[in-house]
Amino acid sequence: MSDGLWACGVAVRSPETVKYVHRQYLEAGADIITTATYQVSERGYITTGMAANAAEAGELMTAVLDLAVKARFDYLAQQSGTLRRPLIAASLGSIGATLGNRSEYTGNYGCHVTVADIQEFHLQRFHMLARCLQAAKLCGQIDLVAIETVPSVAEAKAIVDAFCQLEQHGVALPPAWISFTAFAEGNVAYGEAIEDAVRVVEASPSVCAIGINCVPQQCVPGLLTRIRRATLMPIICYPNCQTWTGSMEEWTNNNGQVTPAEFAHNARLWVQAGAMVVGGCCRTTPAHIRALAETMQSMENSILM
Repeated sequence: MSDGLWACGVAVRSPETVKYVHRQYLEAGADIITTATYQVSERGYITTGMAANAAEAGELMTAVLDLAVKARFDYLAQQSGTLRRPLIAASLGSIGATLGNRSEYTGNYGCHVTVADIQEFHLQRFHMLARCLQAAKLCGQIDLVAIETVPSVAEAKAIVDAFCQLEQHGVALPPAWISFTAFAEGNVAYGEAIEDAVRVVEASPSVCAIGINCVPQQCVPGLLTRIRRATLMPIICYPNCQTWTGSMEEWTNNNGQVTPAEFAHNARLWVQAGAMVVGGCCRTTPAHIRALAETMQSMENSILM
C-alpha cells in the first residue's frame, strides 16, 4: 500500500488476494461488488514503475477489472438453482484519491489543480476504462461505473462535463453513479449544499444514480432526507464503520467500531430515508454485508453492495 495505489497496487502484486476478497463479499450476499481500481490512473502506474507506458497501464487495469469478473464466475459456478447475477461496478475515485494527500476527503486540491485539470483527468481515465472494456474477456462483464468519494460540486461538474465530451467522441461506458463524501448532514465535504450536488448529477444522461459514501453514519439520515427531497434518482448509500478525521489524519474510535448487527440495524433507517442501494465503505467487512443481507431480506427492492 506504500506506493499510493492502495488496492489497485495490491491487485497487481497479489491478484489472488484481491480475487479472494471479491469472493468473500459475494458469498456474504453482495448484489454489487466494486473493482479494485479506485486509485487507478495511467500516471499512477507509470510513476510507480508498474507500467512503462499508457498501453501497459491499460493492460494492468484490464487485469485488475478481470479479477472481479473471475470471482463472480467462480461464485456462480458453485451455486445451485436460479441466482440473480451480482453486478460489477468499475470503481473510480476523485482526482484527490490519486494525489496522495487525502484531499479527496476535503476537495482542497490547491491552486495548482484547476477545474480544467480535474475534467481532463476524468476524461483521460474514462477513455482508459473504455479501452479496457474492449478486451474480449471484459466484453459485457462490467455493469456499472462507480465514481466515488467526490468531495465537491465543482468536481462533480467536471465529471459530468467529461461524460459529455466522451459522448461527443462516440465513446460509451456502462451507466454510472456519482457518490459524494460529506462530514455534515447538509453539505458535501468541500462545503457546498448537497442539493447543489444533486442538480449537477441529475442533469447528466450518463449518470443513473447519486450516492454518498465514506461518510460517518451519524450524517447519513439527514443527507439522505435532503437528497430524496431534491431528486427522484435512485440513491446509493455506503458509509464507513468509523470516521476519518481528515485534518488529524486518523480514524476516530470514540464509540468503538460499529458491529455488523448495529450496521444492519442502521441500514434499515437508511432505506426508510430513501436509499435504494446500501452497503459499506471504509472499515466494513464481509461480516457487515452478511448482516445487511440477512436484515434486508424483509425489505423490498433493497440492493446490497
